[in-house]
Amino acid sequence: MTFARRLARFALDNNSLDGLPPEVVEPSKEMMVNAAAVALAAAAQPECRAVTKFVQDMQGNGRCTIIGMGLRTSPTYAALVNGMMVRLLDFDDEIAPRNVHPSAAVFPAVMALGEMFGCAGRDVLTAYVLGCEIVSKLARVSEQGSTAGNPVAAVAGATVAAGLLLKLDAEQMENALGIAGGEGGMATAAGVAPALQCGRAAMNGVIAAMLAHTSDQWTVASGHSDHRPTDADDWVEIFFESLARPFDVVDPGVTLKLYPCATASHTTIEALLQLVQQYQVGPGQVAAVHVAVAPESLQRMPFPTPSDNWQARYCLSYIAAATLLHGHPLIDHFSEGAIQDPEVRRAMDLVTVEGTETASRLMPNPSVVTLTLDDGRRLRHRVDYARGYPEFPLAREELDAKFLYCSRYILPADHIEEAIDSLRNLENIENVTGMASVLGG
Repeated sequence: MTFARRLARFALDNNSLDGLPPEVVEPSKEMMVNAAAVALAAAAQPECRAVTKFVQDMQGNGRCTIIGMGLRTSPTYAALVNGMMVRLLDFDDEIAPRNVHPSAAVFPAVMALGEMFGCAGRDVLTAYVLGCEIVSKLARVSEQGSTAGNPVAAVAGATVAAGLLLKLDAEQMENALGIAGGEGGMATAAGVAPALQCGRAAMNGVIAAMLAHTSDQWTVASGHSDHRPTDADDWVEIFFESLARPFDVVDPGVTLKLYPCATASHTTIEALLQLVQQYQVGPGQVAAVHVAVAPESLQRMPFPTPSDNWQARYCLSYIAAATLLHGHPLIDHFSEGAIQDPEVRRAMDLVTVEGTETASRLMPNPSVVTLTLDDGRRLRHRVDYARGYPEFPLAREELDAKFLYCSRYILPADHIEEAIDSLRNLENIENVTGMASVLGG
């Protein structure tokens, strides 16, 4: 049996919300709330407006909402723009051990097709859960030597989720995965490119599923999806044996970010915030900041000095300096103007970063921050888990506050409340078209 046929069979055999564990369904709905929030925040960014203009110029008319733009387009273009918006600000969910952001590809795909065809909320939610699981588990085996890198994982998850909503049978789902199998490429670690890549993954998943749905002329395309396992293909068996055993949103768990920057930096942010708050330290009192993290954390934040606002999200010295000056990092702290602020640049000169801590599976991003004050005092604090990590999940009120922060200039107050409530009660909605429309602004 081909890889694609086995994957199609898994999706179809598990395509029932009643068969999904509650401990998977509830965090998945919170992930969808989070994805909608961060997409709304990104709607104000010029990069997203540029892609939206491109869609309009291509005469992308249709019935599907572009989040936060007050516009409608085709399901493919809606998936493209919304996927980019979910990922752009590095504020979306992450399965950190897999280095993957499943909602950026899967959420736009299920929302576009759900709105297009008036799908029931429980079907949208089920497709989303299974799509995210496939994205994360494929990303896992890519770490073990397979050729199924994260871009391909994202397209596969989006394709399966889209195929479930289009009610593809096993052969059609196999064909859809084959059509999508050649998609995926490599993008830089920071900037617009990886966000656009997520949008393309969502769009390509929708395209592949719709082509397989509308025509019997498609056969399985080349790529990983028509691969037949051999004895050397241990990663294939590892992948299928691991699917839903347990779901990755349960173990290793999902991170819903409190700060719009690299997840590995969040323990440093919180160690610094706690020192400043506990000892009532002002920026002018600090003579030096020493940050110790694991070498693996530094690999995820490769920029010693940011040359633009995208690199700033992956520059630990900048993040520490901005936190010292401003407190809780916000989206505006990663603008071009913010990173050129002379005060931030001076604060960065005080920061020393070293990769001297030891990471483990239980504590992947430990951080120790030491402040040396002008009066000679040395203040030290260690944080192993930041807010939003699976070990320290956001309370519902915190996620609500994040949604309000992200959407306050886009949606009226009653629409904000309606959007949150609808996503949290998704399984009870008969037709998601109205819910999706609310997110348009």
